[in-house]
Amino acid sequence: GPFRGQVVDFDTGEAIAGAYVMVMWLREPPALHLRQTFYDARETRSGPDGWFEIPYERRWLTAFVSAPAVSVFVPGYVMEGAAVVTGDGRPYVDPTFIGLRFMQTREEQCQFRTYAPSLAAQDKVPRYMNALHRYIAGLNCE
Repeated sequence: GPFRGQVVDFDTGEAIAGAYVMVMWLREPPALHLRQTFYDARETRSGPDGWFEIPYERRWLTAFVSAPAVSVFVPGYVMEGAAVVTGDGRPYVDPTFIGLRFMQTREEQCQFRTYAPSLAAQDKVPRYMNALHRYIAGLNCE
């Protein structure tokens, strides 16, 4: 980190305020027969202009910890991609535009719905998880 960017509508380029942004790290096992485990996560929401920042935080004991995964959730949208706009080209470290595409139908929303990360992340990213669970329950997908 820090992780920063602007969440925008992929088709219109307009800023999306209130997007839930999560950064999550997993511990990768050193052996093939072991599974990934949750390491840490952080969350924030985008401001009125769509911009967000998750500040740098020093982490200790990071052996076998994967690169962070950034996830953005807005009800009714699916993440289309991210583009670095300035700096050295480091996604989410240098200012990054994150494009979300609005899904027009419930069927499309069910097909491309976001899935919840590890339950171990619940305590670290409660706003993200609660918003996602409410959205999925409201879709009533089969």
